[in-house]
Amino acid sequence: MTGFQYRLQPLLDQKQEAQKEAEREQARQQQELESQLSALRSREQRERALVEKRQRLRRDLLSKPGEGVSLTAREVQTRSEYVKAVGNEIEQARNDVFAQRQVVEQCEVRLQEAKKRVAEARREVEILTKHRTKQQERFVRELQVQEERALDEIGNALYTNRRGSQ
Repeated sequence: MTGFQYRLQPLLDQKQEAQKEAEREQARQQQELESQLSALRSREQRERALVEKRQRLRRDLLSKPGEGVSLTAREVQTRSEYVKAVGNEIEQARNDVFAQRQVVEQCEVRLQEAKKRVAEARREVEILTKHRTKQQERFVRELQVQEERALDEIGNALYTNRRGSQ
């Protein structure tokens, strides 16, 4: 008699390959999320640096480096315009941070979806693996029953032959 052959083995192999692909996709999504989080931290740091720069410029707006020499109206206006320009940069940096947060949120959603796909693929593989195990156990039990019957028949035949020869 031949050994156990699981008739759904090709399906199990396909599900195992789908599970591996889902795990690879999850890893890619995790890597993408980490990359986007790094970009977000970088943009937040840039925004903080610009805010600090603007605060420093506002503080120094009316003071001249050096001794208590007063500034001209033109110098004050130039400095004021520079502070406004830095304010515009801060606004752009905030927009960049906001946009990057949206990208991060999208990456998190994709990662969660990938995790769900992995969980589903694992569940499918687990179901088929359990089915295969039960089928194999059933095959072994049937084989044992057949062997027991064959041994019983041999035993009966030997008993009948011995009895008949006496």
